[in-house]
Amino acid sequence: MKKIFLSILVATAAFFGSGSAKAQIAVNFTAEEMNPEYAELANSVIQQQTSDPEAANKTFKKLLGKVKKDKEQAVAVGKFFLDKNIYPCAKQCANIAYTVDHTYVPGLMLSVGVNLMRRNYGEAGAKLDEILANDPDNIEALRLSARVYKYVNPYAAKDILGQIIAKDPTYLDAYKQLGDIAYQLEEYKDACAAFKTYFDGTPNPTIDDLRSGENYLLSLMNQQDAYTMKEMAIKLLPIDPKDMVVRRMKFFADMDTYDYAAAKEDIAYITNQEYNDTLYLYLDYVYAANYASEVEENLEQAVEFYKKGLAIDPTKATGYKEVANLYRRLKNPAEGVAYYEKYIELLGEKADEADKLGLGVYLTNVKDAIPNKEDGTVDTEARLAIIQKADPYFEEYMNELPDKYQGPFYRAKLWIRDNQAAEDEPKMWYEKTLELINALPADEAEKALNYKKTALTYLMIYYLKTNDDATCKTFVEQILAIDPADKLANQVNSVLN
Repeated sequence: MKKIFLSILVATAAFFGSGSAKAQIAVNFTAEEMNPEYAELANSVIQQQTSDPEAANKTFKKLLGKVKKDKEQAVAVGKFFLDKNIYPCAKQCANIAYTVDHTYVPGLMLSVGVNLMRRNYGEAGAKLDEILANDPDNIEALRLSARVYKYVNPYAAKDILGQIIAKDPTYLDAYKQLGDIAYQLEEYKDACAAFKTYFDGTPNPTIDDLRSGENYLLSLMNQQDAYTMKEMAIKLLPIDPKDMVVRRMKFFADMDTYDYAAAKEDIAYITNQEYNDTLYLYLDYVYAANYASEVEENLEQAVEFYKKGLAIDPTKATGYKEVANLYRRLKNPAEGVAYYEKYIELLGEKADEADKLGLGVYLTNVKDAIPNKEDGTVDTEARLAIIQKADPYFEEYMNELPDKYQGPFYRAKLWIRDNQAAEDEPKMWYEKTLELINALPADEAEKALNYKKTALTYLMIYYLKTNDDATCKTFVEQILAIDPADKLANQVNSVLN
């Protein structure tokens, strides 16, 4: 009797890539061709089920009576109803086949399909275990077991897939499933290895590969493999040119590989707002901000992108710091103070003394950006207000890290209210800076030479302005010992001589 091939697609829930998707589990096995008499009865059931349910029930009972001792035909009829998504009829046929012969593989496979239709993974797994108990090399049963366990016990699914690959290393689908499971378990390195094998052996992926391809891209991003990510995105994009995940990953990869010409095209999905607002991620706008600042040198646009990203996820502390730094580059640091303060606030207990020192340094930039008065004189009062706000951060840093020269060094910069005046507060902190640097071991002191030279230069000018030529000379000599070609020190030396 001629055989026919049974392929049942059963929808199950999966959560991969950018969101929820329906995965298709194909239960593949052979069944006998249905007896023509039984086929006629089965078709009558289908035709009567809506117009005359009672007649359909009677016809189906008649059909069951004919196949109740015939496992092959019970499976053939069950396959027919399973294809029509009529669960009760398919289930009763599966029960008959199992009663007649509980070892009959097509009957067990039909039971698997019936249970998968209702997402009864436990029962489906139990039937698959029965098959494998008698036929441990049944690749199809192993494949289905892996897919079933993928949703309930991914670690067991990994073991099963390993068995499949050991028996048949050329079975590519096992690698794809292994990649999906590793991605689900956040084992991104393993996911990349499995997906690489699958996609290397699949030169022309189809729509059925798209979700796994997204998982591969996301795993590659986690592993910071931007070049492979770029190649894979290019390979996947023709399947669905509007797939947001693939477009996103290509943009990220092009930015990370400095292919700005390609990135200029990629960014359109953001700049043209081609998708619903809810589909965009914080990271979309971070990369867009990087493109705006690095490629177009449009810092204002970069700020706007960051603000959009933070509107999506206001918990991203580094985003606030980046906005503050962009405002500093725009020579408008005062606008960024609130963002830097928010950065420190979000860090909470994770904010260390260096972070707080950074806020003090940032406020120093705010102080330095305060314009002169209308008469051209320095607005020392406005500067002093900022200094008093920032100074506690430096004081805290120096209390916690008294041996670090960075504290007094940046505190000295903070206290400069008028670059043309000889001021005692900066002098005091630069002297402290030198004291700490001079106490360092030689190798560490060598790394601090630029800090030391800045401190020496301020003190040199301070004593020049206060007409203490002898003391000024000592600082000139120290600067020239570090850098004999220092232009300012040589000029002051000429004046003193």
